[in-house]
Amino acid sequence: MAKLSIRHFLLELIFPEFCLNCQKLGPSLCANCYHGLNFYFQGQKPNIVEENKEQVYFDQLQIMAQFRGPLQKLIKALKYQNAKNIAPLLAKMLHRHLKIPSADMLTFIPLHPKKLRWRGYNQCQEIALTLGEISKIPVQNLLIKTINNQAQAQIKEQKTRKERMKGVFAIPTQNLPIIKNKHILILDDVLTTGATINEASRLLKLAGARRVDVIVLASKMD
Repeated sequence: MAKLSIRHFLLELIFPEFCLNCQKLGPSLCANCYHGLNFYFQGQKPNIVEENKEQVYFDQLQIMAQFRGPLQKLIKALKYQNAKNIAPLLAKMLHRHLKIPSADMLTFIPLHPKKLRWRGYNQCQEIALTLGEISKIPVQNLLIKTINNQAQAQIKEQKTRKERMKGVFAIPTQNLPIIKNKHILILDDVLTTGATINEASRLLKLAGARRVDVIVLASKMD
């Protein structure tokens, strides 16, 4: 135990933790920056998700906060700077600020295998693993991404976003029996238009899911 403590102490000296927003020594998000997050009030969400869809396939959508300021920096660090240690913090924030449904399974938006190899991990999966442990919900990798397309945020037209999501996801045959008649919760990191979560929800409903709820860390919509 002493050796582990010394090792941890030396690692902190060499690689000290600091707030990713203000660079203050301490946790990845200090108390001051935490209070600066733009949280949505309970039940509040951008209505544009429903307004711009001919049909919405998820039963409930909860979004934690706006994609700006400190939260934007945390998510970008997790996705693009190999800051995998941030995932548990984000999971705890979701658990604290959202009403997590008592679902049968918790799944997440998948990455294409090529992108997964490049990044080394799926940021949504890492968050889901901690959230599942806290919420006592089994985490299942139900979906696969079959097309390595351009990021949704880079597509400007709503119609284009909708069309390009067709056929992007699939459900492996072995997962079909465990989806039928189940209440499934999907986790995504950033919502741009809702096309991604809607397509994932559509597939799960087609596979026989009884209910599909969605939780998202941040939204780019006001």
